[in-house]
Amino acid sequence: MIIEKAKTFLFYLHIVPLCFWAFDVLTTLYVIDYLGVAVELNPLGWPLGVWGALMFYIPALIFTYLLLFRIKNRYSFLAATLLTMTALGLGVMNLLAGIHNVQVAKLYL
Repeated sequence: MIIEKAKTFLFYLHIVPLCFWAFDVLTTLYVIDYLGVAVELNPLGWPLGVWGALMFYIPALIFTYLLLFRIKNRYSFLAATLLTMTALGLGVMNLLAGIHNVQVAKLYL
């Protein structure tokens, strides 16, 4: 019973990095395209970085689901935990980038 709740929690924890990613995308769109007060220094950063992040987050979500609920292996829960922690780490980087975008927007408003 506890293991099933932990699996469900671990799976739903993927919502957090997806929300952080969406926050980063929206603030970047606002600062770069709407306000026009910033530029992207990385040539692959905007708007291609949006698709690059989705190419990680969506397969990570799918593989976590498979590891937790479909594959009955001894190490599948540990692998899903590692994948979720990696997604959370990348999500925190997206959150920090979004916060930076908000600070840039405050300077020009």
